[in-house]
Amino acid sequence: MNLSWLPNVLTLGNLTCGFVSLIFASTDSLEGYRVASWLILLAALFDGVDGQVARRLGVASLIGKELDSLADCIAFGVAPGYLAYRTYLIGTSATVAGQPLDFGVLMAVIFPICAAYRLARFNVGSSPHSFVGLPSPIAGIMVGLGILCFPPGHVPRPLFAVIFCLVGFLMVSTISYSKPQSFILRNLQGLRLALLIVLVIALLLLFKFWVILLSVAVYVLSGLLGWLIHLIEEHRY
Repeated sequence: MNLSWLPNVLTLGNLTCGFVSLIFASTDSLEGYRVASWLILLAALFDGVDGQVARRLGVASLIGKELDSLADCIAFGVAPGYLAYRTYLIGTSATVAGQPLDFGVLMAVIFPICAAYRLARFNVGSSPHSFVGLPSPIAGIMVGLGILCFPPGHVPRPLFAVIFCLVGFLMVSTISYSKPQSFILRNLQGLRLALLIVLVIALLLLFKFWVILLSVAVYVLSGLLGWLIHLIEEHRY
């Protein structure tokens, strides 16, 4: 049976989740924001599976690669940016030259701009061992989980804005991030992999989104810490 179409369908599922997330985020309700966040996480699941399926079936293609980037830009750039605007950044304004200026929009647009540039740079050239800049799916997951764990009003708006902008700029940075999937596939097989899956499920049952948010935050900070250590060593010598 020819299943060459399956990876692209999964990629389009990623794009669909991103688009529908925009619709739910525009409902201006806590339940709508939760669904929008869930859809970003679901998009990340599709994004993590489509490439694996393509390689297993031996049907990886250039059009699949380009389609994946377009879907990622919607699901992990546009959707998180709009969700952040609707939940925390809306109403952040100031008067400039006698005219009101919506800084919330200016901050929100950082995400799709950075995601688009990050994905274009990835398509031009990438390393098989590490990522250059924070991967856009991780950035999108960070926003989605942040909204699920801290609904509107639970975090000071300036703090959210700073973290949001930092995560966005990390996507276009030159900071090196490891590829966890490469480590898992190379070093964790059989019983070790099964034990890891059981541990992850147990932690999810106990702590729900908090354990995922903490794991993602540690990954984001690991790149920053590695960059700082490298910077200190360069100046030392």
